[in-house]
Amino acid sequence: MTEDYLVGAITQSIERSRALSAVIDKPYASAYDGLRTICSERLRSVVRLLRELERETIVDESLQTPLRLKRFRRATERLNAIETIGATALANADTGSSNLTAIVRGVCEELRYPIVAPTVANMSSSHLCIYSDFNLVLAPLLEDQFLLHLPDLYHELAHPFLADQNVDRTALDPYREARRKCLVSIKRYFGEQRHLALRQREANEVTIYLHLWEWLWRNYWLEEFFCDAFAALTCGPAYGWAHIHLAAKTIDDLFDTPTIGRREHPADDARLRLILIALRRRGFSEQADDVLVRWSGLVETVGERMPPEYLRCYPEDLLELIVVQVQDSIAEMNVTLATPGAMTSWPTRLGEAWTAFWENPIGYAAWEKNALKLSVAVA
Repeated sequence: MTEDYLVGAITQSIERSRALSAVIDKPYASAYDGLRTICSERLRSVVRLLRELERETIVDESLQTPLRLKRFRRATERLNAIETIGATALANADTGSSNLTAIVRGVCEELRYPIVAPTVANMSSSHLCIYSDFNLVLAPLLEDQFLLHLPDLYHELAHPFLADQNVDRTALDPYREARRKCLVSIKRYFGEQRHLALRQREANEVTIYLHLWEWLWRNYWLEEFFCDAFAALTCGPAYGWAHIHLAAKTIDDLFDTPTIGRREHPADDARLRLILIALRRRGFSEQADDVLVRWSGLVETVGERMPPEYLRCYPEDLLELIVVQVQDSIAEMNVTLATPGAMTSWPTRLGEAWTAFWENPIGYAAWEKNALKLSVAVA
């Protein structure tokens, strides 16, 4: 019975692949060449697997069908990703993403970005994010019409550096080595904290929390902190302001110190602390102080307080180590770092936008419209 289903479902998936190829093969602007290539290569791989399943001779259903179902599921998962991410971005190529793609390419050129600049599609349901597998940044529909969140692009640009498909890119070796060193320090720190908890006969729950935090650091938080450090070190103060802008809009606990479950992002306050460390290392101490004042105001307004174990979960030494390692690694990769008095054009524009906002919050919208026209024209 299941084999009958598979025969029909495989044929239907092949037809779906053919329909997807028609979307991918349409003419698009040259900015989408990289995305089209990725989609085409992935689609060929899926079709090859589906054709193998279609041509397979069935001798013993009891043995073959379970394995065929697993392979079909694998092919379907890949096909769905191509359709819902890559092909959908191509199909919506004319909905304003060309402006952001041009902006990202300009940013990458200034950064001396060590890999291919990503394409941008205006199809995010929330914030800026990136699908490293497709080298595709997703942005909200109207993101190209506003400046204050654009510093977050620098954060997203760092995610592909640690992606599996770039593991053999030698240009990224210093960055991966920096991550390895930090992982060693994370393991050492939490191991020491567990030994301390045992010696001091702390509650058993503390050891459980320490195991959880180490797991979160290793699997989620370290990469996010690396991206924050990259953004602060390359974009400068504008990224600190953008972090406040994003945190003010969300309902997450600013001092989130989980005791159960998964958190893909560390606490916003811990991220802000790391950003301030990075800004001060690049010589932006005065601007870092200004960011901290505004952040403290937000914390006071929200009324949240630091939990007792917060600093144990997010130790200052690890945050400082991350900034040092990221700065050294991207300097070795010849990436352009933000430097007072020698900023490239995009960090300068984004910094000017935030300066204009704080100088005249009410009148900022009018200023932004004119500034954005100039920025897009230059990009």
